[in-house]
Amino acid sequence: MKFLKESFETNDPLGRALLTDYLERRGHDVYPNPDRYGIDLYSIKEDKKLWWEVEVKIGRPWTTMEDFQFPTVSFLSRKKKWEDTDFWYCIICSETRAALMCFSSIIFKEEYREEKYINKGGRRGKDSFYRVPKKYCIFVEPKDFI
Repeated sequence: MKFLKESFETNDPLGRALLTDYLERRGHDVYPNPDRYGIDLYSIKEDKKLWWEVEVKIGRPWTTMEDFQFPTVSFLSRKKKWEDTDFWYCIICSETRAALMCFSSIIFKEEYREEKYINKGGRRGKDSFYRVPKKYCIFVEPKDFI
């Protein structure tokens, strides 16, 4: 699937800033990954290093697990390239600033993989996703995330 640079340049800084602020308020020291093409961020809390990938979703607002419109959460398959590094995958809702998170070892299971034809928002073609039942995700309401 085609990488949309304009969308990335608009949303990536927002996602990183919101996630960084959330983690810092919870006692993490947060750092950008020096590898620009690697997982977005890492944090250190109580001598434990955690990796974080962040994505901003637009056009399907949610605030809680209950009002998330789908039974599964869709995670990009291209992030599977980092499956040997345990990381948290965080998706932030652009409209509400709610967030959801799931651990990579839960996401990248073959049973959740799905291929789909996409024709939306400048993207066209076949792509694959991992659709994880939302009960395996942690939902953070806007009041707690921002």
